[in-house]
Amino acid sequence: MPPFVSTSCPHCNKPNRFDMAELRKKGTSLIKGVTHRQDEKDEAFEETCQHCGRKFKFTVKGGNNGKT
Repeated sequence: MPPFVSTSCPHCNKPNRFDMAELRKKGTSLIKGVTHRQDEKDEAFEETCQHCGRKFKFTVKGGNNGKT
């Protein structure tokens, strides 16, 4: 199952759910692979709310996916 991102719209505060693979494929990433720490990458995206239709930005924090 592909990873999903759940976030709330800052305008209407309703939840939105996006497929990470689709976000990356669409190319809505604002920052691709900005490294803050070794092996951790944050990605920022701009998407449209599924409820109110307004655009908003959100950041997906990188991690090691449970690997040590």
